[in-house]
Amino acid sequence: MRLQSLDGKFVDIVVASYQFSGGRSSSDHVDWDANWLVIRGKAWDGVQSWEFQDPCMTTWEARELASWLRGLSNANSATVAAADPEEVRLWLTEPNLMFTLAATSQGTTTLDVYFDAESQPPGGSNDDEDGLGHRVRLTIPHTDVAAAASEWEQDLIAFPTR
Repeated sequence: MRLQSLDGKFVDIVVASYQFSGGRSSSDHVDWDANWLVIRGKAWDGVQSWEFQDPCMTTWEARELASWLRGLSNANSATVAAADPEEVRLWLTEPNLMFTLAATSQGTTTLDVYFDAESQPPGGSNDDEDGLGHRVRLTIPHTDVAAAASEWEQDLIAFPTR
């Protein structure tokens, strides 16, 4: 999935594999080990480009990301202003990636993607003031956010919850 900003900055993420390819749940309970996904990413923040690959998202978090992006593509400034602050952030179990809605207006969404731990650019983090990691701010047309959500959903078909 590519999130491409109007100013050329971008974040690409794809599911490379399950962390444990042979993992199958043998119980009726949630099997975390069977559901970790290895995410391969590439980003450009306007200054530097870097790549990472790490098991940093579960199958259900990946689906939550798709739903969250789909909701952003339909957001407007009034709904964002009225939203609970926790609704504009998508936290994952691992701190490698975090997504935050910064603003929305006139057919665009401004999205912050934070990179931490193994997903940071080389040379360490350029933390924002909140200490959330290295931030890449993307201003994306709503139609492109919807297309990215659809692309991500298609990619996830090959990686069902196990």
